[in-house]
Amino acid sequence: MKLIILRENLKAALLRIERGVTDNSNLPILKNVLLDANDTLKLSSTNLEMGISTEAKGKIEKKGALSIPFHPLLSIVVNSDSERITLEAKDDSLDLKTDNYQAKIQGLKADEFPILPSLKEDKGYIKINSQELNSAISEVVHAAQVSELKPELSGILFDFQISLFKLVATDSFRLAEKTVLNSEFETNIEKGFKAIIPLSTINELSKVFADEEIKIIFDENQVFFSSKQSSLISRLIDGEYPDYQAIIPKSFDTNLELEKKDLSTAIKLVSGFSGRSSDIKLNLKPESKTLEIYSSSQSVGENNYLIPVKRAGADFQEIAFNWRYLMSAVQSMHSDDISFNLNGAQKPALIKPLKDESVFYIVMPLES
Repeated sequence: MKLIILRENLKAALLRIERGVTDNSNLPILKNVLLDANDTLKLSSTNLEMGISTEAKGKIEKKGALSIPFHPLLSIVVNSDSERITLEAKDDSLDLKTDNYQAKIQGLKADEFPILPSLKEDKGYIKINSQELNSAISEVVHAAQVSELKPELSGILFDFQISLFKLVATDSFRLAEKTVLNSEFETNIEKGFKAIIPLSTINELSKVFADEEIKIIFDENQVFFSSKQSSLISRLIDGEYPDYQAIIPKSFDTNLELEKKDLSTAIKLVSGFSGRSSDIKLNLKPESKTLEIYSSSQSVGENNYLIPVKRAGADFQEIAFNWRYLMSAVQSMHSDDISFNLNGAQKPALIKPLKDESVFYIVMPLES
């Protein structure tokens, strides 16, 4: 194998596959990247839970393949000041040269690298622009959290319903749901299904795929994402996702309309005085046209912030929320105006963009 490649092309490709490499393994090969030079240079990494492959354009002078340690190669490429890099495999090592630098990296034979599984391209698929998918994911992913006790919560539910699909995330204290209509994707799948995609996989999609069309293929145990340049395959989480529909409120005692920037500013200011439970409290006094948000701490003091609101329904006193949960919901919404709907201090509240029915966020109040 011998090739000449632009440093920026190689750097971009290495960064796309970086999270497929693992240092927490007794298998040295999993710390490696597979370089496979054919018509283009293909780079692959895997941690046995997820595999990533991508291509980088270069001038291939001799075809071949070799597996080498990822991090030494990345370090050289990132820190080099040369425009072009020459890579040449000699036996089980890689010679790397620039105009003013050279290195020899010990590698392993290509056939020792794990074979990345693939799904048949003729299976049912969903086609969508990666930017659209990543935007939808960004509206819900903050509500998920890795859990060893409940592994099914360590991912995002992909609920395909033919004419639409839903993305759902929850950590039991909060929940987010986003609906993507079929005007935004193409599919040949004729039957609905549900799958739980690991959070670690979800977090890699925006790094592997830029603004490009991707194809998504599911089978019973795996999901496969592919574009013209890159692919990512991952196991699915085996488990039953909670029946979250049962906790979605059907009606509310109080409905508030307010500006996103006002609520964001209030949370940022008031949260500095919150206690160990990260609590802030909401008050809506009788006939008041402002929502009071405040917090207090014996060691710090107290503060409050007033937000102008449009209101309907009952007033309330001291509904406490974890400020981080509220902030993540507010920051994820692509809207200037927010609808905040409450049912007192013991029942879940629902937050959503004022003029967008495709997404909502549910958060449980803290116990007083």
